[in-house]
Amino acid sequence: MANHPIFAPTFYGDLKRVRTILKAEPSAIAVRSAKNLTPLHVAASRGKHKVARLLLDNGADVTGPTGRHEWTPLVYAAYRGHYDAACVLIEYGAGVTAKDGNPIHFAGQRKHKELCRLLVQHGAVDNLVRSKDTNVIDLFRAAYSYDSEAVDRILSEHPKLVNRKDKLGRTPMHEACTNGDVRTVRTLLKHGGDPDLADRNGQTSRDRAVAHNQRAIVKIFESER
Repeated sequence: MANHPIFAPTFYGDLKRVRTILKAEPSAIAVRSAKNLTPLHVAASRGKHKVARLLLDNGADVTGPTGRHEWTPLVYAAYRGHYDAACVLIEYGAGVTAKDGNPIHFAGQRKHKELCRLLVQHGAVDNLVRSKDTNVIDLFRAAYSYDSEAVDRILSEHPKLVNRKDKLGRTPMHEACTNGDVRTVRTLLKHGGDPDLADRNGQTSRDRAVAHNQRAIVKIFESER
């Protein structure tokens, strides 16, 4: 089945054409492509933030809609590193946490640092931490944000937090290793971070580095032995 005519101008960011199609056929806002994507998915994936805003203004579902294993528009934007598109989606209420598809995981894997910081600012990791201690929350925020300077500052004042675990049993080291964040890993090791602590799935930080092919991190651990 051929794609609806709205998809080509959405893909290329042709705002005028998308607006014309929606005026003639408002229901086009929710059509699905041959790959089961909505126009908003496509706009987010391509980083067409102006088209995304137009679609949302015309009633596009900011969450997809998606099935259990489908990516939300924000996950597509995070994976592709489209900061402006992510800002628009968040402005219109896109969820940023693990239950919303965990967009920060995909941004982190591709080293989209500014996007990780944006997602952290909007609460992407706060619900992972079982603590009202702002220092604990700030430490995990920093670790997810590639902010080694903040990690160093917090641990210099609160060294006992270095191996603190979140709800998944992961330490700040787990995430830094997953993302291949060399500076933060070195900072955590300097403060006594333990790469051999296991999370609830039995994975250590070393395991995460290997599983995500973060060779620079693996070399750091090898040199520490």
